[in-house]
Amino acid sequence: MTTPLIYICEDDPDLGKAIMSRLQEEGYRVTWFADPQDMDEQGNSEAPDLLLLDVQLPGETGYSIAKRYLRTLPGLRVIMMSVLNRNEDLMLGYESGAMVYLPKPFKPEALLACLSGIFGTNELSAQSASAQLSLNMQTHKLTHKDEHVLLTANEARVLSFLALRSPAVAEYYEIMEAMGVDLDHARQNTLEALISRLRRKLAGFDRSELRLQNKRNSGYVLMGNLIIIN
Repeated sequence: MTTPLIYICEDDPDLGKAIMSRLQEEGYRVTWFADPQDMDEQGNSEAPDLLLLDVQLPGETGYSIAKRYLRTLPGLRVIMMSVLNRNEDLMLGYESGAMVYLPKPFKPEALLACLSGIFGTNELSAQSASAQLSLNMQTHKLTHKDEHVLLTANEARVLSFLALRSPAVAEYYEIMEAMGVDLDHARQNTLEALISRLRRKLAGFDRSELRLQNKRNSGYVLMGNLIIIN
C-alpha cells in the first residue's frame, strides 16, 4: 500500500506543526497548510488521501472545504477537529462528509487510532489503535485493547453524543433529542433504563478509562477519552 498522504488545514501554527511532526514520525506523508487558500494553491501536485480539517478557519469553514474537495475527490477521507462539540456541530461535520469528528483538545494517540482505523490496522500505528477506546458507529462495537462490547443502535448513539459533549454535562432533553424523541416522564424513564444497561456493558472496562456519571436533576457526563469512528 502506498503511504497515505495527509493534508492538514489548521490556522494555529503550533498545533498544525505539532500534528504534522507526530504523523511524520509515524510514517505518514503530511503537508500542513495555515489556511484554505494556501491548500488550494499549493496542494495540487498530488491528491491527498485524507484531509484533517479544523472547523473554524480564516475565510472558509472546514465544513465547506470538505464538501468542495469531495465533489472532485469522492473517495477522499475527511477528519474534522474542533472545540465546537455540540450535537449540531457533530451533525454538520458528518453531513459535510467527515468520517470522524475529533473534539479539541485531543491526545495524539486518539488521532493515530482514527487513522489506523481508516487506513487499516495492519499499516501504521496499529499498536496505538488497539490501545485506544473507540466506538464504531457502523458496527456499534466498543473496543479497548482486547475487550469488545456490542451495543444497540440507541446505546451507541447516546454514548457517542455523551463522548462529544464530554467533559460538559449532557442534559436529559439533549440526550433525548439525540435519540430522536421528546422528553417526558415516560421517555425519561426509558432513558434511565438505557443508561443502566449501558453502565452494565461498560462494567468490563477500567473505570479510570471510561465511566458514566449522573448529575442530579441535570443529565449525564461521560468521563474518559472515547474515539468515535463513523
